[in-house]
Amino acid sequence: MRRLTIPKRVQLPFGYVVTIKQVTDGEMEEIVEDGTGESVDGYWDPDERVLYIRKSLPIRRRRYILAHELGHAWNDWQHHAMDNGIASNY
Repeated sequence: MRRLTIPKRVQLPFGYVVTIKQVTDGEMEEIVEDGTGESVDGYWDPDERVLYIRKSLPIRRRRYILAHELGHAWNDWQHHAMDNGIASNY
């Protein structure tokens, strides 16, 4: 049986690298600056290109959160690629 894991980084096209960090409950509360950190399971920081996931969650939930937050990262990557002329809008 394959073991489910969370990668430490994901590379999107054109060298856009997303770092993935699994953090404690306390760390998540510090990372999310608007005071909602106790109820947040995942957080995408577009400035640092870091995706944070609460490591106290079951692995299947963490993988779901990973997929959700990668959706946010993908949107930011698209804007980055188009704004910098790396990719074009058809």
